[in-house]
Amino acid sequence: MTGSDEHCGTCGWPTTLPPTTISRHHTSEGLVTYTRCTCGTVRMWLSPNTPHQLGPH
Repeated sequence: MTGSDEHCGTCGWPTTLPPTTISRHHTSEGLVTYTRCTCGTVRMWLSPNTPHQLGPH
């Protein structure tokens, strides 16, 4: 996807406005969220785990 993290690279819609959440699940890297813009573009967001969320090793 082109463009900045603040706007959709396809239509320019601000990504700060609530998108439609398609899927959200935890992975070993963190929380993955797929959203759909008002223009239909799908975007993947990764919220990385913090050391506190990983637990003891």
